[in-house]
Amino acid sequence: MCTLTLLAALAVSGVAAPLKTNLVGGETRQGMAAGQSGEYFRYKHLYEKKPTEADFENAQKVAGEIRCPVCKAIVESLMKKAKSFSEDDLADVLEGNADYVPTGDRVTDQMNKHRKGCNKHFKDELVAVGYMLRQCKDVAPDFKNDSSPCLWKNADPPSQHSVDTYEVWKEGLFYACEQSVGRHTDELAEALAEKLPGTDLSDASCAKLADELCHSIARCESIEKPRKSQKKGTIKNKEL
Repeated sequence: MCTLTLLAALAVSGVAAPLKTNLVGGETRQGMAAGQSGEYFRYKHLYEKKPTEADFENAQKVAGEIRCPVCKAIVESLMKKAKSFSEDDLADVLEGNADYVPTGDRVTDQMNKHRKGCNKHFKDELVAVGYMLRQCKDVAPDFKNDSSPCLWKNADPPSQHSVDTYEVWKEGLFYACEQSVGRHTDELAEALAEKLPGTDLSDASCAKLADELCHSIARCESIEKPRKSQKKGTIKNKEL
């Protein structure tokens, strides 16, 4: 599938339709996500149809295109949120562990129960602050003047409802995080604890450090393509 077709496929399969009664995963409430695979643990709203194998494959292709910029944006954001530059505090923010007060809503509580690591980071550090995918030729022609996907930040962040709504391109962000930051949390925390005390913490310096570590530690440019297990939609990966 060519890249332009890939982005077109994401647009078709990933855009939420108007709210309507939906039976996805056996859930009869309007547009609420319920199921056993990972997608159902990351979102509250899922419209029209349940995720397909083709959606999974498209998300994987997107992840392969944007893994390095996703890693850089997440690491740069998280290093600024750590309580201190100790390895433990940096590991804590990279692991994304957080406690959530039960709401009594089954779908919301299920999502929050799994909201840690990249299940949390792709939303909080990317989608919720306006990051999305655009064709590179439209937003970064000096980097890549073609129709491949580029990570781009919109000045207007989306609504919380939009953040919590399943779209295939968002799964691409999740897998890009999982295949880089998620796999190398301990190593990233150790490297950051060593390098951050000598960094001036300007935006440019933090961006440079994040980019360096995503390539050297998180190996964002070198990774084996994950495959989807036949059992409950889980993901299996192997290191090169």
